[in-house]
Amino acid sequence: MIQWLTKRLLQSVVVILLMTLIVFIGLHAIGDPVDILIGQDVDQVDRARIIAQLGLDQPLWRQYLSFLGGALNGDLGKSFVYNTPAIPLILQRFPATLELALAAMVIAVVIGVPTGLMVGLKPEAPLSRAVMASSILGFSLPTFWVGLMLIMAFSVLLGWLPASGRGQTVEFLGVQWSFLTWDGLKHMFLPALNLSLFKLSLVIRLTSAGVREVLPLDYIKFARAKGLSPLRIIGVHVLRNILIPLVTVLG
Repeated sequence: MIQWLTKRLLQSVVVILLMTLIVFIGLHAIGDPVDILIGQDVDQVDRARIIAQLGLDQPLWRQYLSFLGGALNGDLGKSFVYNTPAIPLILQRFPATLELALAAMVIAVVIGVPTGLMVGLKPEAPLSRAVMASSILGFSLPTFWVGLMLIMAFSVLLGWLPASGRGQTVEFLGVQWSFLTWDGLKHMFLPALNLSLFKLSLVIRLTSAGVREVLPLDYIKFARAKGLSPLRIIGVHVLRNILIPLVTVLG
């Protein structure tokens, strides 16, 4: 057990290091941050001074090692955009990210599992075929484009939902949350729906595939022979077994 846990922890460290390296190189590959942060009207003396203050005059490998050293000491550096320490900035925005991710997960599970059960139980029905065809769009359509279309439809044309912002928040446990207010929920719905489309399509397909795999098995036939109701067979015997891959993927 200890050996397995140690191996997993070492793998996690390697993955984190690789991700930080990829992100670090990617941020520099998309363009020179100096050109993004410093206007063209700044003279060369001020430009060189700002570059030195930001540490961007160092070689890329030295900047990366400096970042790793600071990260090990709990210092992720300063935000170039806001000129404030990164960790307080992350913690300030973390509640909004967390509630948005959880809202998207709830939408995917609440809609995806019952829909997948319906599709798996009646795969040849026209509605099931339509759902499976529509789920392909959830995998294929770019999230940013879907978000723009949702804003265009529900915010610009219909005017039902706000296009941006977090809405009214309420403090709970020292943190501001928007899901505790009606205005916050209205602001959260569109981005959460957009974020949930990929997960929703995945849950529908996994659930449908699991149902079709489980239904022909002997213990389902035996449950039917015992005279159990279809609702109990589906809710207890079918759903319990297909939850294993679902929980793994959702986790």
